[in-house]
Amino acid sequence: MPPVKPRRLTDSLPCVLPGTRTRLVPGFLFAPTKERAILNIYVDTCVLPRAHLEEARIYREQFGDQLGFELLAMFDLPDFEENLKKNLDFFSSVPLMFHEPVWGVEHTAPRGSTAWEDGMYHIRLAAKYAHILHPSMMVCHLNNCTVSLREQESMLRTALENLEEMRELFPGVELLLENTGVRAEGTMLLDQAEFTALCREKGFSVLIDTGHANTNRWDLAKLIGDLHTQIRGYHLHNNDGIHDLHNRLRNGTIRFPELVSCIDRLTPDAVLVIEYTAPKYHGEPLLEDIAYLRSLSGSGKTGGCHGE
Repeated sequence: MPPVKPRRLTDSLPCVLPGTRTRLVPGFLFAPTKERAILNIYVDTCVLPRAHLEEARIYREQFGDQLGFELLAMFDLPDFEENLKKNLDFFSSVPLMFHEPVWGVEHTAPRGSTAWEDGMYHIRLAAKYAHILHPSMMVCHLNNCTVSLREQESMLRTALENLEEMRELFPGVELLLENTGVRAEGTMLLDQAEFTALCREKGFSVLIDTGHANTNRWDLAKLIGDLHTQIRGYHLHNNDGIHDLHNRLRNGTIRFPELVSCIDRLTPDAVLVIEYTAPKYHGEPLLEDIAYLRSLSGSGKTGGCHGE
């Protein structure tokens, strides 16, 4: 997810192709892959205009009921819960995962603080609907706010304590820790080495946000290789390598043919979530990109990555 604004929605440098502005993701090699099944592809509901969840139905009509959805809990919007109630039948009939609430939630807030209380209000609402819809997984952030270097250790400690409490609220739901924050905006709590070490030490299930990794100049090939046994999914979107733009897959410096080859090679069962945040990508642009993503593994091209 993009870093939270007040209200709304050390690493190896990629090389640049001569005569272009396109960076190659470091560490990729060529090797055979298999075709990506549609049931591994999900759409994040954040792309829907004002969280009009009924609009998700057009993607099912095009690709069938095996296309999955990542339901972003947006209870900060006054009409979101009522709209969700009207669409419970739809989301109970498709492959479903949750994304925890982002706006209004800050896991680094000390227990008992106003920010903690506000966040728990949104989290408990998400838990209410998790009990109804039974998502298989839920994506979680460590932080959404600006990081103070002096308070980095205490922020991390508090976030881990609060996330542990969340496990009790979502029984039967696998919690996935996402790499969040953008270095240029001061919201990156952990660098690549620290995030990798934490996930290994705690045994977290992981979701890799490729856009966040790209803005922070992380080595995606190494990240996937280091955590491949723990990775359950990916957020897919593109950017300019600095800003968290959530561009379409072919608009930015990430080379998705090579990246998807690496993903298929090391984490073939992971879900691929197209995570666009701008309503202008709803409809035809997203339909095109779902088809494009499906084509990458079955196009006859080859690819892979280090870390096996």
